[in-house]
Amino acid sequence: MLLAIAALLFATLQPALAADLSVGPEEGAQAACSEIKTVLRALASAEHDEALALDLASGGGNSTAIVEARLSVLLDRTQDLRLALKHARHSAAARDPMVDQCVRMGFRALAVSEKLSSDVETVLFGEGDSVAQAPGLKSRSAAPRVSPPAQQP
Repeated sequence: MLLAIAALLFATLQPALAADLSVGPEEGAQAACSEIKTVLRALASAEHDEALALDLASGGGNSTAIVEARLSVLLDRTQDLRLALKHARHSAAARDPMVDQCVRMGFRALAVSEKLSSDVETVLFGEGDSVAQAPGLKSRSAAPRVSPPAQQP
């Protein structure tokens, strides 16, 4: 009798447990977008911290170590975004219009972040990948240098 009750409970609970473990399309889309948005917030925070470090370094102080540390965090958050986008694109809800919109937003942010990282690396390391050859960080108050127009023969 006890065995029959256990079998009945198991047969009754098994579909309920399986239903709890499976993710429906709406929940999968929501989860994918939530992951992307969470990573985007962390990336925005890293970009903000990098901007502050650049601002400090532009004041003439020797703050390149801070800029490099913030750049490292920024690169880590960029990698996190790549992984979140990969998860979303390979998820069961990848064809959901909401997920598509979140992925597009993520790729735009990724492009901007990669451009920012590249620009910071150029400022820090210059073309020769040497700190000794890096151009100095400029203050906002410095006048921009304008190259003369090309002369035509």
